[in-house]
Amino acid sequence: MRAVKLVAAASTEFERAVRELPPQVWSHPTPSALTIRELVTHVVAGNRLTALLLAGHSRAEALAQIEGDLLGDDPLVAVLTSAREQTAAFATASPDQPLPGPAGEATASDYLRFRLVDLVVHAWDLRRGAGLDEALDPDLVVATARLVEPHLPAMLALGVYGDGPSGSLPPEASEQVRLLDAFGRRP
Repeated sequence: MRAVKLVAAASTEFERAVRELPPQVWSHPTPSALTIRELVTHVVAGNRLTALLLAGHSRAEALAQIEGDLLGDDPLVAVLTSAREQTAAFATASPDQPLPGPAGEATASDYLRFRLVDLVVHAWDLRRGAGLDEALDPDLVVATARLVEPHLPAMLALGVYGDGPSGSLPPEASEQVRLLDAFGRRP
């Protein structure tokens, strides 16, 4: 898939946020209504689930393999390992490869868009929850927005992105604010 570089860049952005987390913030809430630790676990689970599905496992088999404590004593290692597994799986997948999704069958391209949003938006969630600088890589934000924009209505129809767009952004809103707003964040 030509967008594999984009999922690798999104993984790097999420990893950057995890690296910057101070030790005392792991129980802090985030805009996603999860604590920082729960959110990192959510992303690691998504990375691993996607890699397993792309490798041909059924949804039930994949879910069984991602139960329990996925972070262990070193959350950063869990993030790095799961990101590498996911990126490698996307690199060998056909964009049209059918995968079992939470709301029926999806394609590898659909999963790529879901994972990009998860990684980029949740990197911001971590930054907000930890009180870090909230700026994301602007090139990554623009590339992600352009890739998901044509599919935004279908993605939002899943009902997993919070309140969705506010409908009240000023014309001068940055690309980052626009992307975050589309997925229910109000920076």
